[in-house]
Amino acid sequence: MKNSFVYKNDRPWPNPRLKHAAIVGHTTDATAKIWFRTAAPGDFILLLYPAESDPEQRIFKGFKAVPYSRLNTLPSHVQKIPFSVKDYRSDSTVVITVDNLSPLVEYCYALYGEENGVARILIGQDRVYRFRTLPAGASSHSFAFYSCHMPYQHSIFGGTNVVNMEMWSVFNEVLDRHRQQDLRFVIGGGDQVYADGVQTLDIWKYLNAVMTKNRNVLLPSKDEMVSWYRDIYRGYWGFSAVKDAFSSYPTYMIWDDHELKDGWGSDILKAKGRDDLYEIFNRSKVRKAKLSRGDCLELLDRMRQAAFQVYEEYQHSHNPDTPPGQYDYAISSGCYSVYFLDGRGRRDVNKGAMRILGPEQMRRFEAWLQQLDPAITKYVFVVTAVPVLHMMPVLVNADDSVLADMADLQDDLRDAWEHNKHNAERRALLKALFGAARRGLRVSILSGDVHTSAVFRMVDKDQGAVIYQLTSSAITYNKPRMLGWILGNTVPDEGKSEDGYRFERLALYTDSNFSVVRMDPVADEVTFQLYGKQKVAHPDSGKGKEDKPITHSIAKIKLDFSVRR
Repeated sequence: MKNSFVYKNDRPWPNPRLKHAAIVGHTTDATAKIWFRTAAPGDFILLLYPAESDPEQRIFKGFKAVPYSRLNTLPSHVQKIPFSVKDYRSDSTVVITVDNLSPLVEYCYALYGEENGVARILIGQDRVYRFRTLPAGASSHSFAFYSCHMPYQHSIFGGTNVVNMEMWSVFNEVLDRHRQQDLRFVIGGGDQVYADGVQTLDIWKYLNAVMTKNRNVLLPSKDEMVSWYRDIYRGYWGFSAVKDAFSSYPTYMIWDDHELKDGWGSDILKAKGRDDLYEIFNRSKVRKAKLSRGDCLELLDRMRQAAFQVYEEYQHSHNPDTPPGQYDYAISSGCYSVYFLDGRGRRDVNKGAMRILGPEQMRRFEAWLQQLDPAITKYVFVVTAVPVLHMMPVLVNADDSVLADMADLQDDLRDAWEHNKHNAERRALLKALFGAARRGLRVSILSGDVHTSAVFRMVDKDQGAVIYQLTSSAITYNKPRMLGWILGNTVPDEGKSEDGYRFERLALYTDSNFSVVRMDPVADEVTFQLYGKQKVAHPDSGKGKEDKPITHSIAKIKLDFSVRR
């Protein structure tokens, strides 16, 4: 493949790319999914044991380069789970499901295999890899939420700089502190990578540079595009602090637009009238390559197929199992349930109705809400990457204005739930959420996308119901999007929406952030704690000594689900 990144060594990544890696995925009180990237085909063994059986963490010492026969000397309580990776068809990624685990137990694990003819510990030789199962019953739970990981900046000298990665070090510190209490899992709420985040790494810019048609053969192929998306994941997830977080806590993921491209599904694609196709494809390059509009649409569809395939390989595969092609899913444990809405896989602004979730997903979600019993499930969280409440509708629906065109905001505005193209679907979603709240469920929306953090309390006084929206974005991309600026400067602190509910903004923060949500069923409390970054100056700052990033709590809000008349 001429335009493949599989063997391309001159991609301008300023950091090491992902090679061997582990992600702890869907975890219950008795099972866990563990995702590996083995870097090459071969035979491997997952080694797993309870942490309490090795308090000094000495089991794997001396196992850096040993033959398979040496595994027989490991203690009997170390599970050995063999598996094989046959080829590169999934970029040497694989998911192993481990069962018969015990509730609320910390397990250590390692990956054993052969590399360059030497059998050794491939993952787990540098530090102890560990995760904890969930408790069997209702108890206090907390989970972390982040979104929008874009740690790159285009250099004025033409290269790529790494920026703001200290946020992941702060993130790990906060996770570790909450781990000692009741942290159960982490949610990646969208834009875990950016296919088009910075000029030097933008695969859509690369597509425009290499697309061609030779003897009626349209290039590049979907397989070549798959290698581009894989390269994006391997670069964005190649940082040590990112790998530490993913490999230590059960992590649930759902995508947003940048796993595909900015504003995916919100571009107008019509043969007549307004057509955004040539904002995706450079007109001069299209003419030079002698491509038709149909060719461009075919390339767009190949990119879609490639992005879907790699999303499944790197993200969705370690989520709970779903039917093929379905990316929305739910998790439940003890006193809470979480539903992850897929706002990208079916999004298409060109459809006649239900342009974000689609009718089938909406029906699944409504049925899921209906079967929840408030006596068992006190707290309900709904993950929707794009906030449901974000801006005044009059601003959102200005996507055809000259200002929106100049600022290249049209697809961003049509992304918003408040856009009039989504009125029926938004009202159906809110009807379902407020209906659940009226039945006694404590409902909160979790969102990212907008590079701004905010907390909204929404009240339907006529029906006696309250829901919250908690937005936390971005963890590493602290350059505000225009929509974030609009939220901070044009949306009032309180008011009444077009859908008839009252809203009150309880918090707003526009720098890098992440959050921790805690549920206490005994006290019947839910708290939302927002974290940012702060640096403590070193006494010798400026003399080669760096300032130290520390955890910094921005706000801690107790959610009040009572209706105030």
